[in-house]
Amino acid sequence: MILLKKMNFLYNNNVLRGLTLLVAFFISTSILYAQEKTISGVISDEEAVPLPGVNVIVKGTTKGVVTDFDGNFSIQANDGDVLTISFVGFTTQELVVGEEINLNISLQEDYAKLDEVVITGYGSTAKKDLVSSISQIKGDALLNQPVARVDNMLQGRAAGVNVVSTSGEPGAPSTIRIRGMSSINGNNQPLFVIDGFIVGTNFNLSNLNVNDIESIEVLKDASSLAIYGTRGAAGVILITTKSGLSTQEGKVDVSINHYSSSQIVYNYPEMASIGVWAEYWNEGVTYVDTDYGTNDPSLAGNAIHAPNWQSIVPTDWRGLITRNGRIDNTDVNISGNSGKANYFISYNRFAQEGIIKSSGMVRNSLRANFDVNVNDNIRTGIRMMITDRKQEHNKVILGNVYFSMLPTTPVYNDDGSFNGTNPVSGVINRSPVHDINHRIDHSFVTNVLANAYVEFDIAEDFTFRSSVGSNLIFNKRNQYVGNLDPIVINAGTGGDADVSMGRTTDLLNENTVTYTKDIGDHSLKVLAGYTMQKNTFSGVNAGGAGYANDVVTFNNLSLGADATRNVIGSDYNQRTFESILGRINYSFRDKYLLTLVGRRDGSSVFEEGKKYAFFPSVGAAWKIGQEDFMQDIEAVSSLKLRASYGIVGEQGVSPYNSLAKYVPRNIFFNQSISPSVILASLPSTGLEWEKTHQTDIGLEIGFLNNRYSVEIDYYNKQTKDLLLAKPLPGTAGDTRLENVGEVENKGFEFTLNSVNIEKPDFVWSSNLQISANRNKVISLGGSPFIPLRNPNHAQAGAGALRLVPGEVMPVFYGAIYEGTYKSAAEIDADQRAGIDGIGAPNYVDQNGDGAINQNDFVALGSPQPDFYYGFRNTLTYKNWTMDVFIQGMQGHEMFDASIYEHYYGRGPETNMLPIVVDRWTPSNPTSDIPRAGTSAGGFRPNSSLNIVDGSFIRLKNVTLNYDFDEIPGLPFVDSASVYLTGNNLLLITGYKWGDPEVSDGGSSTVAQGVADDQYPYASSVAIGFRLNL
Repeated sequence: MILLKKMNFLYNNNVLRGLTLLVAFFISTSILYAQEKTISGVISDEEAVPLPGVNVIVKGTTKGVVTDFDGNFSIQANDGDVLTISFVGFTTQELVVGEEINLNISLQEDYAKLDEVVITGYGSTAKKDLVSSISQIKGDALLNQPVARVDNMLQGRAAGVNVVSTSGEPGAPSTIRIRGMSSINGNNQPLFVIDGFIVGTNFNLSNLNVNDIESIEVLKDASSLAIYGTRGAAGVILITTKSGLSTQEGKVDVSINHYSSSQIVYNYPEMASIGVWAEYWNEGVTYVDTDYGTNDPSLAGNAIHAPNWQSIVPTDWRGLITRNGRIDNTDVNISGNSGKANYFISYNRFAQEGIIKSSGMVRNSLRANFDVNVNDNIRTGIRMMITDRKQEHNKVILGNVYFSMLPTTPVYNDDGSFNGTNPVSGVINRSPVHDINHRIDHSFVTNVLANAYVEFDIAEDFTFRSSVGSNLIFNKRNQYVGNLDPIVINAGTGGDADVSMGRTTDLLNENTVTYTKDIGDHSLKVLAGYTMQKNTFSGVNAGGAGYANDVVTFNNLSLGADATRNVIGSDYNQRTFESILGRINYSFRDKYLLTLVGRRDGSSVFEEGKKYAFFPSVGAAWKIGQEDFMQDIEAVSSLKLRASYGIVGEQGVSPYNSLAKYVPRNIFFNQSISPSVILASLPSTGLEWEKTHQTDIGLEIGFLNNRYSVEIDYYNKQTKDLLLAKPLPGTAGDTRLENVGEVENKGFEFTLNSVNIEKPDFVWSSNLQISANRNKVISLGGSPFIPLRNPNHAQAGAGALRLVPGEVMPVFYGAIYEGTYKSAAEIDADQRAGIDGIGAPNYVDQNGDGAINQNDFVALGSPQPDFYYGFRNTLTYKNWTMDVFIQGMQGHEMFDASIYEHYYGRGPETNMLPIVVDRWTPSNPTSDIPRAGTSAGGFRPNSSLNIVDGSFIRLKNVTLNYDFDEIPGLPFVDSASVYLTGNNLLLITGYKWGDPEVSDGGSSTVAQGVADDQYPYASSVAIGFRLNL
């Protein structure tokens, strides 16, 4: 019985143990099975087209995979895990793992591309998480445009960015103003950053191959600019070049791209024909001031210009100096991606013949971009560009061609030498034909730009990044004018040569630590960094004069026989920057965003005690579209309100401004001439940085799954402590900088993106940018005005362009033109009897003193447009793509400098405008175009006649592209495309003197809006192809 009980106990116990083990086995197996559950599927778009490269990640972990070429994926996950599925250009989806293990997932296209990454200063972020005002331009919008520089293509492509060409010459820079001008002595051009390297504001973009660009970001508000501190007041443009990251893993892509473009002159400034010019002066030489202006036929014999012009074959100076230009561009790219490393290597050759003969440029550039994941914690890479460029500068003084090269001037003298003598005045000018054939003026530029980085995950959530870069520029310019030049022949001075060489060395080291942490509903990203940059320039120049022949030209300066004119000089300057920076990005529930930025900058150009300044900003955003009360509003896909405020700075001073400067002078002392120096300028003391206080409020709205998206910004910029050069007594130097001025800019920006039609075979999308800026000078430190420039020389009165408190920067000043005097009574009423006659110009005498001078000048207009815009339309039908881009400006004035000489008729030695054919004559007494002869040799002021409407609308670009899926007989070609591109195909404007989109003062000056003897612009058509191997 006892034995039976023991056996029963053991049996029951073993059964219990077995049952327990069995249950445990099933439980553990179930758990193990849950842990190893494999989820697989196919991811495609809304048209069921598989999507390769889609990221599938188990949320909250580092576990993830990428779909293959057919959209397939496979990943292990537990029940209840959340799979995050993301792909650029599509809405991110999240799926909870359940019983279904085979998934067919369809991604919706995100028309606004809110998940797309936008590059910011020292980092990047998704577009939907931006609290800043940043415009992005993709590289495909700039691809294969027949221009040498990227800034020539930015017009109208980014809201708040006003771009105006300075010249049609190959490689000429553009004037770029982001949200207006904020400095007078400082810089108004934006800061350029290429692949993280700060290249500055005057980097020559001709050295950069446009087709290497992946994207361009334009930073506009204080929240995005404060991270660049003192260098961001005029805006920042970030240029990112291509990498191999987009190349399919395990594949090497090779592409060959080539286009050829033909260019023709368009909207060339027109001058009067020989007949109009000759008859004008046949009449003009007979004019006398007696009896309120009469014509004395007995004076007709004084006509020495062309009294019998009908027998003269006019010289076509325009035809002699212009030609059809040409551009040839070739790109060869190689890219690859192994998963742990990627690379992009490109070679480019760009060759342009300018439309003015003997001008142009040739550029050869090589780029090598590498990224390597050394291991899970260390990443490194380099961006390198090497460019060699030859620039043939324009050798023709276009002012002479427009102004003094008369149609009666022969190209050659009787002995076959070049003629430069004006047949009326006898003045000897440069011969344009000689210049394009024999004058030498070219530059050789070599630019090496490299930036290497290393990233190291030093601890969980902490990443350290260090970069070291250099920008080396070597420049040599050769100039020579030889013994065939008419001026040299007349003076008998012999040939003249000049050689200048310069070297710029720019070194940059940046170090940052980033901390990233997500805790529940909270997301935090902290950036801290230290940067140091040193820029040095050294140059030498030498010249030789008195060359007896032109055999060696500039190649042997020692052969210059005139020692009194031989020159030698050198130059050196240095700037050093040092900065500490920080940024905090905080997000709560991915709906409430806050960004704090601060940068402490130091610059060597300021005196001790003033070298450092701190520039902070704060930005916030509210994703209203994610609130519960918005979920039932189906039409609104996204809605975000953002605002920012901050302070950015500008140096505005030369490198050695805090030191006294002296210039050499010869003085007569102790009965002899002795060399000496005198004070040129006193050292500036107590100077502080110019500071721009900027407020920005933005609204972003998406409709119908972001098929239509709108972005609206309002900004207000107040720039204080402007650095102005105040005049000093002569013994103390000319001027000294002081912080005394203030300028205001405020405006609106509007951007609309839309997908108008989307069918399986046809898609039409549009982008519209409209911007308006209002600029005003608040204070000039007590000065009533500052004169900037007078394009019409001193005879027309000083200060045609001025800075005036309460006015736009700059503003055009002059007298008000009322037309021509129609009667003696009008002349008597204006106290002009004996000075002006009937048919002479009539101006408003503001103070009634009978004299027309600067006391009668008033504000007449400004180059500030009411608004400017760009409108891009992209249409795709099967394999065809058409891209049409229209750009324009409305409501701005221009100062037309051609009026002074070519409209009034100051002498028969100058050309005239065609409009003078309708001038005042006894038979045309109502004309307001002045009578011939009434202004000959006399004073005529700058006036409202000079101020013309510069509004225009331009068909900037049309591109037609066809893609081949394959080419029969060429199995090594994966795909190919051919394209046709036209630039500047149509211009609608009321402006007559050339192109209205011009400012001949250059990109750095405040004195914008002047048209005077500019290099003409071209219209071009290019045809090209691209092969992908």
